[in-house]
Amino acid sequence: MSGYEFDNPNLPLCTSDSLKMKYMGNSDPKLSPVSDKNSKNESKLTLGQKIDYRRELIQRRRYIVDTEFTLAMIGIILMVVETELFISYGVEKISIASITLKGIISVTTLGLLFFICLNYYTGAKIKMLDAGLKEWHMAMSNWHWFGLVLELLICSIHPFPGNIQLPYLSPDGVSHTVSFDAVLSIVMVARLYLVAKFAVVHSVLLTDRSIYSIGALSKVKINTLFVFRAAMRNRPGQLLLLVMISTFVVNTWAMRACELYYERGNYHKNSYMESMWLVAITFLTVGYGDRTPQSYCGRYISIVTGSMGVITTALLVAIIARYLQQTRSEKYVFNFVSRLQIEYRKKTSAANAIKAVLRLQILRRYGDEYKSEIRKYEDKLKTALEEIRSAKEDMDHVGDDAVGIVDVAHSMDKIVTEIDRKFAEDKVNRERLQVIDHRLDSIETKLNSLVDLVTKMSK
Repeated sequence: MSGYEFDNPNLPLCTSDSLKMKYMGNSDPKLSPVSDKNSKNESKLTLGQKIDYRRELIQRRRYIVDTEFTLAMIGIILMVVETELFISYGVEKISIASITLKGIISVTTLGLLFFICLNYYTGAKIKMLDAGLKEWHMAMSNWHWFGLVLELLICSIHPFPGNIQLPYLSPDGVSHTVSFDAVLSIVMVARLYLVAKFAVVHSVLLTDRSIYSIGALSKVKINTLFVFRAAMRNRPGQLLLLVMISTFVVNTWAMRACELYYERGNYHKNSYMESMWLVAITFLTVGYGDRTPQSYCGRYISIVTGSMGVITTALLVAIIARYLQQTRSEKYVFNFVSRLQIEYRKKTSAANAIKAVLRLQILRRYGDEYKSEIRKYEDKLKTALEEIRSAKEDMDHVGDDAVGIVDVAHSMDKIVTEIDRKFAEDKVNRERLQVIDHRLDSIETKLNSLVDLVTKMSK
C-alpha cells in the first residue's frame, strides 16, 4: 500500500465555484463558464442557452445589415452629388470637392466590405448553431463563398479619387477622351440590391420566431425570394408599383448620366424629360425610334431597362390574371347558377320534345296531307333530343374546376376521420359482442347445471 498516494479527505472535490457548478449541472449564467460571451462554446450550450444565443446572433445580423444599407446609401448619394457636380456644374474631377466626396465614398466602401464579411460570418455562426457544428467555416458551402466574393466585387466598385481618362470612340466614329468614373458610377448603383436584404431582415416573416421555427422544421429558407413571394401574394399591386417607380427613377438618372458623360455639351437633348421619355418607351417595349441613346453606356442601360420591363410586364399579367380568377365561393355560386340554368334548359327541351311527339301523332292520323308539317315537327323533335343530350353532358362537366387540391385534401381528411371513427365504433361493438357471448356462455352453462340438478331431483 505504500506505493499508492491517498488524497487528503479534508480537501474539497471541486476547488472552484465554477467547476462545482459544472459538476452539479447548474446553468447559472453568473457562475457557469459556458455563459461567458468571451469564451462561449456552442457545442456545450444547453437548449435554452442556444435559443438565447441564436436570438442574439439574429439581432446582431440585423444591426449589421442596417449598417450595410446605411453605408451603401451614403455612398450612392455622395456619388450622385459628385456626378451632378461634374455633368451639370462643370466641377472637375481633380477639384477639392470631387476628391473629398470620392474619398468619403472610398471610406464608406471599405466599411461596407468589412460589414459584408461580418454578415456572412454571423450567418455561418447561426447555421453552425442550428446544425450543431464545431467550426463556423464548416457551415459555409461553395455557394456561400461564391456569394461572398460576388458581393465584395459588386460593392467594391466605386469612383476613385482622381481623374482616370480613357480614349473613347463613339458610335458615330468621333474619338475623344472621357472619364472612367462614368462606368464606375453607373455600376455602383448595383448596390441597391441591399434594399432587398434590408427588407428581409426587417420583415415580420424573419423577426417572428414562430414563423422562422416553422420554416426551419419544414426545411424552408426564409430568404429574399420567400419574402418577395409573400409580398407578391399579400400586396402584389403595391409591390409592382414600387418596383416600376424605382426602376424608372434609377434608369432615368443612369441614362442621363451616361449620355452627359460622353456628350457633356448637349444638355437639352439629354435633359431629365428626354431621358424619362426614352426610358419609358424602352421600359414599355414600345420603341418609337424618335429618341435613341448616343453612347454605348446608354445602349447598355436601354438593354437593362427593356429586360426589366419584360419581367415587370410578366408579373403584371400574372397579377391581373389572379385578380380576374374566381374565388372558391364565387365558383360555388357560379356552378350552382349554371346547374339551375342547365336544368331549366333540359326541362324546356323535354317539354318541347313531348309537344313535338304529340303533334306528330295528331298529324300522322291525317295521312300524307301534312307532310311538310310532319317533317318540321320531326326536326323539332331531333333538335329537342339533341338539346337534352347536350344538357346532360354539360351537367356532368359543371364543377370540374371548382374543386381544387385544398378541397380534395379537406375531403380526404374528413373521410379518413370518419373511417377512423367507424373503426373505433366497430372495435367497441366487437368488444361488447364478445362480452355478451361470454355472458351467454356463462348463462348456458348455469342453465345446463340447473337442468341436470332438476333432473336428478325428479328421479
